[in-house]
Amino acid sequence: MLPNFLVIGAGRSGTTSLHHYLGKHPGVYLPRVKSPSYFYCRDLGPSNDPRVRIVTRNFFVRDAAAYEALFDGVRDESAIGEVSPAYLASTAVPARIADRIPEARLIAILRNPVDRVYARYVARLRDGLEERGDFAAIVREERAEPLVRDDASGTYLAAGFCSHVLGSYFERFNRDRIKIHLFEDLRDDPARMMAETFAFLGVDASFPIDTKERHNASGGVIRNPLLRKVWTRSALLRARAQPYVPGWIRGPVSSAVKRDLDERPLDAELRAELASLYRAEIEKLQGMLNRDLSHWFA
Repeated sequence: MLPNFLVIGAGRSGTTSLHHYLGKHPGVYLPRVKSPSYFYCRDLGPSNDPRVRIVTRNFFVRDAAAYEALFDGVRDESAIGEVSPAYLASTAVPARIADRIPEARLIAILRNPVDRVYARYVARLRDGLEERGDFAAIVREERAEPLVRDDASGTYLAAGFCSHVLGSYFERFNRDRIKIHLFEDLRDDPARMMAETFAFLGVDASFPIDTKERHNASGGVIRNPLLRKVWTRSALLRARAQPYVPGWIRGPVSSAVKRDLDERPLDAELRAELASLYRAEIEKLQGMLNRDLSHWFA
């Protein structure tokens, strides 16, 4: 069985919360594993980065039969889907989805690219997945490379440019089969956003779900220095152990560790630089969505 809807991204825009909220509806079926990323990763070659190899092993589903098996548990749910933010990071993905699931419904959450890029950096720094402590240096390094890419997965700045990927979806799917939210919709009125999403998926839009808890928010780095050192230095060990530790254990432990965070606000001058860098991209998205995004310019 194949899904009939996909959440295509974007990363660090609330997709983990959306995954949890969707899973609370009796008419919606989601696999327990988020981000199988089949339509992104199926043709990827091996990586030399141990972190990438572990992510590939823990989450990515490359085999068609294994992907379809994710949905073996479907009973009487009418909306069958999965959440893979990598689907908005590659121009190759829309055609792959259109080829296998031409009638799929697609859901995206878009976020101010400045906030999204920096949130990704802070989250990776918090979890020991990023060792570079100077974000300004990362910006300088990435600005020396092309930023509009066919595959921007795993990047910071390039991942903020997604209008060309979104355009590929618009070329292959009827516009009424694509639902696009903003991060602000989820942040400011999640109940309304979920009701609209359920209606889009053809399930009971009035079904009440608890949207109070935010999942996998960036926040900042762990305030307690000893706990921060243990957590960040155990990143690879935790990743290797993840397949063997039940989610009902991992979730509460992760939440407890990240309960007290030290915020790391983005430097004002660097924010202004990034806002200028993304201005044309935001203008493109504004035209594509026919929605005012002027609040993203600053």
